[in-house]
Amino acid sequence: MKKQPKILKEKEGVSPVIGVILMVAITVIMAAIVAGFVFGVIQTPQATPTASITIDDFTTGNGNDGEITLLHQSGDALVLNDTEIVVYNSTDGDQMLSKNLDTLVNDGETAGDLGGDGSWDTGERLVLENLNITAGKDYEVRIIDTSSGGTISAPTGTA
Repeated sequence: MKKQPKILKEKEGVSPVIGVILMVAITVIMAAIVAGFVFGVIQTPQATPTASITIDDFTTGNGNDGEITLLHQSGDALVLNDTEIVVYNSTDGDQMLSKNLDTLVNDGETAGDLGGDGSWDTGERLVLENLNITAGKDYEVRIIDTSSGGTISAPTGTA
């Protein structure tokens, strides 16, 4: 039978040393995480607003005369500058519009009863104008919160 090396025979000092090393490592990791939050390196994700938005009406027209009317039924008020509207023709797979809501309002590409306070509130209608809407085709309007990157609502409908 072989003799065991002397290191393996004396086990008294090993356990406390490993315990101390693990405690120091955990303390350093926790300090790094706390420092990351304190100094802004690690940011907490922003919550996406919640809102129920539906397609209230379609108006078809010749060329770019069509309109989609959206109704903000309930939920959070949406800040115009932090909201993007994307309109898809689901039937053909074409993206028809992708713009910041504040830009749409300021460029006169919308109508409706937005209150003029920089937000889209419950009960207000938004009319997206100058769209090529064809009767019988399916459309999806995706409302995106640009500050969090999340989708607020994605109503669909057939013109």
